[in-house]
Order: sequence, then C-alpha cells, then structure tokens
Amino acid sequence: MKAIEIKADGWIEGKGYKKQVLASPEEIECEGCLAQVVEIKPGAYVAPHYHEKTYEYYYVISGEVTFTINELERVLKTGDMMITEPDDVHSVKNASSEDFRILVFKTNASPDDTVWLDS
Repeated sequence: MKAIEIKADGWIEGKGYKKQVLASPEEIECEGCLAQVVEIKPGAYVAPHYHEKTYEYYYVISGEVTFTINELERVLKTGDMMITEPDDVHSVKNASSEDFRILVFKTNASPDDTVWLDS
C-alpha cells in the first residue's frame, strides 16, 4: 500500500493552472503513466493544446468548468469523468467563483508531448 497526500508546497505552476504529481511512472511502475491533481482558479483559462501521444483520463473532484474539446463545449461538474485522446485539441475555462480541481491519470505521457496552440 502507498499513501498519497496533496502537499501544500508540492504545486507546479502551469499556463492558467497549477498541478501536483501524485504518482510518478516509477511509483506506478508503468512507463508513461502518471496521476496528478490539477487546480484551475476562478476566472482562469487553460489555452487550447493537444498531446501527440498522451491519453488523459479526467475525474472532477470539485467545481465546474467549461471544457472545449475539438470545438465542442461541455460543462464538467463534480463527479464527471472524461477522456481526451492524442490530437484532441482541448481548453478549459473556469467562469465560476470556485476553484476547480480534477484528478488526471495519463498514459503514454512523455516530456514535451504538449503542443500549445496559443502563446
């Protein structure tokens, strides 16, 4: 058994979000797999991007956002789950007054696999 905790000082700032790796490929014993939590503050926007090889499995822990994938909008709320596949262009906007927090499990992940479409 492995206990995993979100650490107050373990956050990494991104473009419109912050993230924390909860389980690395080494800890999972699966190359290209990892689990992380992502938080998007009220009013924040994660610009359109895609991954060349990565699959992302999202589970909403708390909050609500508008998630755009391949130009289709979907509102994600607490308890929802969604998957993006390689080359799915996606962006996220938190228009609510609450923090949005999501658990992300990635497969086929590698450094530099994210392609940002906006600067």
